[in-house]
Amino acid sequence: MTRPISVVLFTLAALLLSSCGSKKTVESKLVDLAVAQSVTGSRIATYPGKTEAGTTTDLSFMLVGTIDKVLVNEGDHVQKGQLIARLDSRDYQTQLNATQSEYNQIKAECERVIAMHAEKAVSDNNYDKARYGLEQITAKLTHHQDQLKDCMLFSPYDGYVEKVHRADREAVAPGIPVVSIFSSNAADIVINIPETEYMRRRQINSYYAVFSSMPGQRIPLRLKSFTPKANSNQLYQARLVAASPVGGITPGMSVMVYAEYGASGKQSNEVLVPVGAIWAQGQQSYVYRYDEATSTIVAAPVEVSSFRPDGNAVVNTGLQDGDRVVASGVHHLTDGEHVRPLTDPAEIVIKD
Repeated sequence: MTRPISVVLFTLAALLLSSCGSKKTVESKLVDLAVAQSVTGSRIATYPGKTEAGTTTDLSFMLVGTIDKVLVNEGDHVQKGQLIARLDSRDYQTQLNATQSEYNQIKAECERVIAMHAEKAVSDNNYDKARYGLEQITAKLTHHQDQLKDCMLFSPYDGYVEKVHRADREAVAPGIPVVSIFSSNAADIVINIPETEYMRRRQINSYYAVFSSMPGQRIPLRLKSFTPKANSNQLYQARLVAASPVGGITPGMSVMVYAEYGASGKQSNEVLVPVGAIWAQGQQSYVYRYDEATSTIVAAPVEVSSFRPDGNAVVNTGLQDGDRVVASGVHHLTDGEHVRPLTDPAEIVIKD
């Protein structure tokens, strides 16, 4: 018996629909790609810093006494040799006057003995006693003259008064700070760098600073010193100063310092990839390397030597210059997964 044509057509349509429904659509994830680049060229690292006074001095008297007058106020500009404060010098002046009188008497007597000794009228022993006596009183006189001078406190250089510690009529002892001043010369710029960058400090060709109060102005810097001991945060301190005089820079300002590293000139297998490309499983670090032929990613084990302040990681082994890796979102991917590049990796530039 022949089946109706409508039944046959219905059966064929059902089979086609069933066949189409059994096929699953695979959606590839969009990923950012970056190109691993060899560590060969120059690069610039940035470090936040602060300005500090290049020279700060606590001025104090060398004598015990009572302050007669403090002649400056906080914030005052002072010049080298300017009188800052003085002690009540009456006792020291009285002492000097007494010693001066004693000196005059002994000196006159010594001159008489010397004249008589020349005429063989006194013995050599009396001559020596007179001469030694004059030397002793001369040293005593000089000492008391110096003490009177030490009642005056002078500025050792041009600068500014940072703090006045003592007031008029206060008693002070030797070494007790009376006034603190700092030099008006160029302020130091202080930055702290990690150990990995400290070890490469000799590769730094130049430094420059940018202040928020001077937008767009790059100030070339000169390195003064590196502290060879790390602080409690395992950072090494560097002190820099403007290569030429710049106005408006005072202690306590915030600044960004840019250090330009030059090429080492040596062949290196190290490459740079974004820090976001690194992920770990146990003690092993990985990146997802992109296979353009299959549009899949492959988990590649790598060895990371350091993480840089510019947001890149230095990879020793596992990658070659030009390899394309997933730059971010790696924790949402799996080994062998099909992906689609979100952007052309050539557009993602890693500054070395």
